[in-house]
Parts: sequence; structure tokens; C-alpha cells
Amino acid sequence: MKPAWSEVNLRVSFGDVPDPGSVLEMATGRRYQVVRVRGRALLCWVLPPGHDVGDMPVLSWRWTPRCRKVAR
Repeated sequence: MKPAWSEVNLRVSFGDVPDPGSVLEMATGRRYQVVRVRGRALLCWVLPPGHDVGDMPVLSWRWTPRCRKVAR
């Protein structure tokens, strides 16, 4: 797992794309703040545990399996 305040790239598989400034919360309680949105790609910061997010919207987020292409 990445340390707090690291940058991570996430991708929206389905549903609405969150706005910059939104906070994504995983089922484990780990949180990511959306910094930039490009299409369905998100640049996020890993938030430290217990970090106060103030009045930013917190969205439930879940992982989907990665689809890898088969080499031919």
C-alpha cells in the first residue's frame, strides 16, 4: 500500500465520474481525494487515517477486477 499523500491513478469502470475535491472511501476505510479528472481517469492523493475531510463529499468506492488482454 502506498503511504499517505502519495499520488495514485484510479479509473472509473462504471457509474458517474466524481468531481475534483471529492473523497473516495474504500470498504477497508482507506480514503483517496480526487485531485484531477481526465475522462474516466482520476489522479488522487492517499489520505492519512483519521484525516478530517471537512465538508467534502465522501463517496463509497469499490475495486473491480482488472481485465488483462490475452497475449497472442
